Amino acid sequence: MKHDSLERLLGLPGPDPGCEAGFAQLEHYCDAVRRGEPVERRFPDLVRHIRNCAACREDTEGLLAALEKLEE
Repeated sequence: MKHDSLERLLGLPGPDPGCEAGFAQLEHYCDAVRRGEPVERRFPDLVRHIRNCAACREDTEGLLAALEKLEE
């Protein structure tokens, strides 16, 4: 738990596509998450960005929740 809080505060090192580039991939990322694909391997830069950017993390979580509701 402590490690997760520190990671959210400091972020992860490495390439980060930024919000705009990340948003362009978000639909494909969410589809892959819902299919249970290894998103860390397929979208490593986007995963890093989502972990580093609170706004994009919230958007991603919201989109995933909305897609789940639509399937119910």
